[in-house]
Amino acid sequence: MPYVQPLDIDDAPKKSQPILTAIQEKFGRSMNIFSTAAHQPDLLGGMTQINDGIRNDLPDKFRELAYMKASHINACEYCSHYHEQAAKQAGISDQQIAQIGTFESSDAFDDEEKAVLSYAEQLTKTANIDAATVHQLKEFLDDKQLVSLAGAVALANFTNRFNHGLDIQLP
Repeated sequence: MPYVQPLDIDDAPKKSQPILTAIQEKFGRSMNIFSTAAHQPDLLGGMTQINDGIRNDLPDKFRELAYMKASHINACEYCSHYHEQAAKQAGISDQQIAQIGTFESSDAFDDEEKAVLSYAEQLTKTANIDAATVHQLKEFLDDKQLVSLAGAVALANFTNRFNHGLDIQLP
């Protein structure tokens, strides 16, 4: 049982209502993470701004691989559930999803995907990144994309902990 109940749009603070409406229109349904964050409108707004920002220039496949890796490490069932769907839409195969925990030795990932996964793993586990990993990433990502990758991993870690801290449930 969640520690804080998700809010219906009509019960949310006025400042949260347009954000929740936009989320419902975008995804076709309400999502408990956002409906729970709606208790604090500024937090909800910040979450959605970061979420929108990481979608601007980083290829979807890299963003979703990073999000899935962080969520796998943090054992966030909620985020893994939704981002598995997004990962498939971004072109990530079922085999890749199944082997995300053993990506280093898997033939399912190319070198670029492995670099993204390594970055997400390092940032999630230690909050430190090996310079060699950044060098690999800079062979195919520009600075703006690298910032978005860092933002994607940071957002994944935030939402994983937000979900765990409030025991947010899947519908």
